[in-house]
Amino acid sequence: MRHVSRLPLLTLVALALVASGCGSSDSSQPLSSAPVHHQRKHDGDAGSTPPSATSTPAPTADAAESAPQAKAHAPHRRQRVPVPAPGRASARRTPLEAHLLTAEHLPALTPRTDGGGWTVSATGPEDSVSVGACQKTSLETIGAVSAVRRTYAPADDSRGQAVQVVARFADDKSAWRAHEVLRSWHEACEAEVGPLRSVTVDTGTGENYRVRYAASEAGRARVAAFGIVANGPYLSVVEIKAVRRDFPTDRAPARSAVRRIARSFT
Repeated sequence: MRHVSRLPLLTLVALALVASGCGSSDSSQPLSSAPVHHQRKHDGDAGSTPPSATSTPAPTADAAESAPQAKAHAPHRRQRVPVPAPGRASARRTPLEAHLLTAEHLPALTPRTDGGGWTVSATGPEDSVSVGACQKTSLETIGAVSAVRRTYAPADDSRGQAVQVVARFADDKSAWRAHEVLRSWHEACEAEVGPLRSVTVDTGTGENYRVRYAASEAGRARVAAFGIVANGPYLSVVEIKAVRRDFPTDRAPARSAVRRIARSFT
């Protein structure tokens, strides 16, 4: 009996098994993946609603960048500005003029005319005329940003004169420097002056001194009282002058004027 070799048969079986195994192990596409149209259908079947039906899509980067620009270009609603009543704006005093003494508040030379011994001659910007015998230049010349001047005339027959200047400087330090200049002018004054005395005031600082002018051609000597008020960036000077016989010897009009000027800053 002839024996047939099993080796070729086994070889053929092995090759068939290897070929079938290689075909089933192909992993180029996962088994769990499904076509795109099948996924969308499955999501719909799960009860989910398309995003456009329930919510607004999240803004893109371009939309987020354009949002501030759209807000910036949005129309601005104008606010109503109250219109002042006619005549009020012209009647309102400027801050500097608020510190000028009225004729009623300027101390009078004689007691019988106290509270009504002066009338206002003029009020306006400071000019180049200095105040007093010791002041060499105007306050604007030594750094004031703005200044106003008021002159007074006696309401009676007395031969007196008075003037006040209020100036505002850029800052407190500039006003302090100008104040030091006024003090140096007092020390170097060519006229006969009294000592610089401190005046107690409610706010700021106050000082005053007396000046005696040389006799004029008519032979009448004049006496003046000079006052200084310093408060922050503000500086004010005042002088009350009269013929010596009309000038009070028992009162200090400049001292009273300094206190009243300082009170205007409170």
